[in-house]
Amino acid sequence: MTPDPSEVQALFARHYFLFAALATLGALQIAVSMGGFRGMWLLPGRLITRFAGIALIVAGAALFFLMPLWVDGPWAAGSVEADSSTRLWGKADWGDLGAARNVNDIDGGLSGTGQATWFPLSAVIAVVLSIAAGTVNRRLFPMRMAEEAAATEAADADIDGIDLLVTHSYRSALSRSWQRFRRDLRADAGALLSASDRWSVSVWAWRRWRS
Repeated sequence: MTPDPSEVQALFARHYFLFAALATLGALQIAVSMGGFRGMWLLPGRLITRFAGIALIVAGAALFFLMPLWVDGPWAAGSVEADSSTRLWGKADWGDLGAARNVNDIDGGLSGTGQATWFPLSAVIAVVLSIAAGTVNRRLFPMRMAEEAAATEAADADIDGIDLLVTHSYRSALSRSWQRFRRDLRADAGALLSASDRWSVSVWAWRRWRS
């Protein structure tokens, strides 16, 4: 059966999204484990979170490039050639695996526009999953996840932003940072604008807003 480009595009989109989501989640977990941002750890331990990140990246790539071996698509054994329009629908064999994903976008392959759509979505989902996992870990393993909380808060009561994720959940860190932003907005903005030229539009608007 000659592949329908719309079916090929849907198949590629699903597979690419899975690949991007796993790889992005893995890269994010490596980054937050290295930074010590417990509020976004997928697992309660630093090393296990880092290894999980590496495993997710490897799993995403392996699934994307090996799925033609067991998933029907435009890469049937013996039909994978330079011209992707002549391919047949079916499973690939090991000999065809290297070129199985090389499908022109006019024949249903994933275009640059499609990648630009699916990759940001996968990144958002990876961040949301990390935040959810970090919140659950703090509830299930409060002593382990907050082992530095007392020392950190005692050393610097004004810590905020991403550094709060070392000892707080994302929700708690966001709430605390927002409160500090609202508290210090006038003072910080005034300090910045005081160094501006008196004739600037920003200074004029600031004075009108304060009056």
